[in-house]
Amino acid sequence: MPEPLTIGAREFKTRLGTYLRQVREGRTLTITDRGRPVATVTPVDMAGQSLEARLDQLRAEGVVTGTGKPLSRVVSRMDGRGHAFADAVSEGREDRF
Repeated sequence: MPEPLTIGAREFKTRLGTYLRQVREGRTLTITDRGRPVATVTPVDMAGQSLEARLDQLRAEGVVTGTGKPLSRVVSRMDGRGHAFADAVSEGREDRF
């Protein structure tokens, strides 16, 4: 497991795509504001849970809201190239350095 990383809020915002990828890979991030820790970003442990079950849990905790309809009924919006808009937005936010 990668060791925890502490970064400033501005840096986190600037390179969000990079840091989210690191969290997906198992790294925990501590976000600071003017040198003081304000938040921790940790990977979600979804082992053994379906996406539907995890979303139900997050709704119960008040972390997310939604219609409660099954995900199979949610239609993904696509751009003209057959890609989901969410993917296009993520790609646009990737670091270009």
